[in-house]
Amino acid sequence: MRVLEPNTVTILTTNKCTAVCRHCATNSGPNRNDMLTWDKMEPILRQLFAETKLSVIVFSGGESTLLGEDLLKALRLCKEHGIITRLVTNVFWATSPEAAEAKLKELREAGLNELNISTDDYHLPYISLQKVRYAFDAARKIDFLSVALCNAYGPESWLTPERINQEFGNGEQMKHRYDANGRAMVHERKQGETLVLLSNGLSMKLGRGKEGLEESEVVPTPLSQLYEFADSIGGCPWALRSSAVSSKGHYVSCCGFEVEDNPILDYGDLAKQPLSELLDRADNDLISNMISIYGPVTLMKILKDVAPNEVSFPRPTYRGYCEVCEDLVSIKQNRDALYKYQGMFVDSILAVREGFREAYTKDGRVQIPPGASLRLEIKYNKVGEPREAQKPLTVEEVHSASKLAPVKARPEEPPKDSPPPTQPMGKRSLPVLQPGSRCE
Repeated sequence: MRVLEPNTVTILTTNKCTAVCRHCATNSGPNRNDMLTWDKMEPILRQLFAETKLSVIVFSGGESTLLGEDLLKALRLCKEHGIITRLVTNVFWATSPEAAEAKLKELREAGLNELNISTDDYHLPYISLQKVRYAFDAARKIDFLSVALCNAYGPESWLTPERINQEFGNGEQMKHRYDANGRAMVHERKQGETLVLLSNGLSMKLGRGKEGLEESEVVPTPLSQLYEFADSIGGCPWALRSSAVSSKGHYVSCCGFEVEDNPILDYGDLAKQPLSELLDRADNDLISNMISIYGPVTLMKILKDVAPNEVSFPRPTYRGYCEVCEDLVSIKQNRDALYKYQGMFVDSILAVREGFREAYTKDGRVQIPPGASLRLEIKYNKVGEPREAQKPLTVEEVHSASKLAPVKARPEEPPKDSPPPTQPMGKRSLPVLQPGSRCE
């Protein structure tokens, strides 16, 4: 039984886009041409329906509407299987009120439920605010479950959440996706109404943005503040539980940045291996579990503590999980440290996984609530120190953790002369693997 299984999957349909935004986390643009055509996408979708219990499938890119009829076929198939669908688009096609309404009606009739429109300083050179207005106004006349304006902003931004609220709020305060501390908020949708949101996210230096944005364009975050944020949030709520399929058809951990071909977060090519095998590989991969359960910021803090001369986190500041994770898994020095010291985390990871099984198993599957962040006070075994055993977490402890309450580890008396934990090199899988699974 898998423990870390997705409840949301993002299909990165293409890395081709009509824009070349300076902050683009997926490095998309007109000169990239990878695309999941219908003949590639259909078998992937059918495997997702068979192997997972998804609540939402997101179609993103690049610009997904460049797929034309293939996107409509995918939406129809999801509708047949009762899956809620969301589209992320820059609305380049909204050249007039009539064009916007025609396109959105076509998407809605095919089965699209939720619409996310990207607009910020980085999109404006390519997509005018007038096109956004056409699309937004048309969308509010159609029975979507939600319509969101997605805005990335920083200290020097012109198109800020405040300006968007002035332009599109109709004199009212729009509901924000994130609070002042960067924590996601939950808004209830009234029956029969469209939930209108302003997804207000700080600009991040990810993908193209790592070089494309100046430090003055992003909010400086003291490391102490980032550690405090990580302590309150806990593990990464996206890794594995909100996974993705890349535009080349690879199954990957998330869509926070371009992780295709990353040695840790890319689990394999769906054209060569069935999804069931890749889901098992992801769920049983120790480092992926560490990122999901501890979170990349906490892992950075631990590695700096136990191996300060073996890791490199070179940015002046880090604004969130994704920026830290990009350096954690992309810089070879840091990957080597993860491979070397992953053995410290085995006991605690197994304890948490057992707690998840006990707390969230339903109908033969572990179903962790979507978006749940778990703050867990769990102990890792430092090299050279006595091994401290940890019992599996109880159901009460896991439920308490999901409400951001601390969970105390329950140590047993360690055996005398207990050897220090091993320091394996190379990727390591958890010792709960099915026979024949990968252990590199």
